[in-house]
Amino acid sequence: MIEGPRSEVEDRNTPDVFIENLVVFDRPHVRLDELIRFNTLPAPHKSPFREWFESLAFTIIFVLVFTSYVAQATQVPTESMKPTILVGDHFFLDKIAFPANYPAFIRQYLPHRSIKRGDIIAFKSPTDGNIPFVKRVIGIPGDTIELRNKSLYINGTKFEEPYKIHVDSTVYSNDPWTPEELKIRDNYGPTTVPAGSYFAMGDNRDNSNDSRYWGFVTWGEIIGKPLFIYWSYESDPYMPGEKTIREWIDGYASIAIHFFNRTRWFRIGTLVQ
Repeated sequence: MIEGPRSEVEDRNTPDVFIENLVVFDRPHVRLDELIRFNTLPAPHKSPFREWFESLAFTIIFVLVFTSYVAQATQVPTESMKPTILVGDHFFLDKIAFPANYPAFIRQYLPHRSIKRGDIIAFKSPTDGNIPFVKRVIGIPGDTIELRNKSLYINGTKFEEPYKIHVDSTVYSNDPWTPEELKIRDNYGPTTVPAGSYFAMGDNRDNSNDSRYWGFVTWGEIIGKPLFIYWSYESDPYMPGEKTIREWIDGYASIAIHFFNRTRWFRIGTLVQ
């Protein structure tokens, strides 16, 4: 028999190793859920009333913060901005970075939102600070404003206004027997807009309570700029005076009944500019 070469492994003198005192553990008969236990405290139980109250409180806080500093839904109840804004137009106001929305001590740290001629702004009413006015900026700081027979002149140059309308063709002069409110309606100034202020008028020039009658709008009174119309409903102009409960009920009932045929669907989404 021919033997092959022996390997080096076989030539090694490997000593025998004896394992003594070998301990063999049997598999324990214990379930995993018996080895690991989590002692957790039960979640506190909230009553339905508490959950409802917390949700309501959060919603109220969110709405107050959002409408005070970000955006606010509003409308113009008069025809002063016709035809740009009609009675019954509901739109959102952009209120970010306008100082009238913030406490006085933090206004100096806010960014300065620029206002230019032709912008439509909302501001606190000069006669009632709780009512917002919406008008168009005609003059910015340093401008000299003058009305001559219903025509606008800025810094001595006639200024074209494609957005304005006149519902009264009569032009009142500065004669002594003409009432003052009619004189300044058609002939006003010249007057120079001071720093930090603006001269604002309504687009419905013959039917607008604006800077011609109560002066300038200061920067600190501006609360926002209209964005777009989210709903438009044919309604009557605002009538001064307190409404009775019956009148409120009749008004809302009329909206519910005539919602579809009086909603001006074509105006929804229109930018206010």
